[in-house]
Amino acid sequence: MRVIAGDFKGRRLTAPKGLDVRPTPERVKEAIFSMVQPYLAGAVCLDLFAGTGALGIEALSRGARFVYFCDSAPLSIAALKQNLDICRVDPGRAVVLAGDWHKAYTNISGKCNLVFIDAPYDMCVYYSHMLQTLASWHVLEEGALVVLERDAGKGGYALPGGFEIVREKRYGSVGIDLITETGEGE
Repeated sequence: MRVIAGDFKGRRLTAPKGLDVRPTPERVKEAIFSMVQPYLAGAVCLDLFAGTGALGIEALSRGARFVYFCDSAPLSIAALKQNLDICRVDPGRAVVLAGDWHKAYTNISGKCNLVFIDAPYDMCVYYSHMLQTLASWHVLEEGALVVLERDAGKGGYALPGGFEIVREKRYGSVGIDLITETGEGE
């Protein structure tokens, strides 16, 4: 696993051993960042279920200003911090929120315009709840983009009111949904 492009291009990232972390395949990560490139310059991002931090670090490498990384697994948090060190990320550009995603909002100041949600695939049925929770936190900038990664072979999730899917892609067994908050469901 490596950073694909930008300031940290080529840096090899570490991941904890075992099946608890499922890093996004490089071809999928490249496709995601091709789609979100217009959102990256100066972006403030939230990487929920950050795992190794690969998505948030890629965003920083490609021009994001700041990333909030959230994960609850101690081994993932350790790998994430190591990866931030490997890339020599300025501490003023990232905050690691160690804990349950439900409490992440308490440490987010300001608005995010790009959110990555790459939860364990068995949690994808909760994506509707996660989107509703994001909206209730009031951390999404108007026009923000949410990137959901999911198992394309399993059932989907109900899109809550106030959100719309702007693009759906499938890469083998991985599904990517790009979603914006419309505000119409409030």
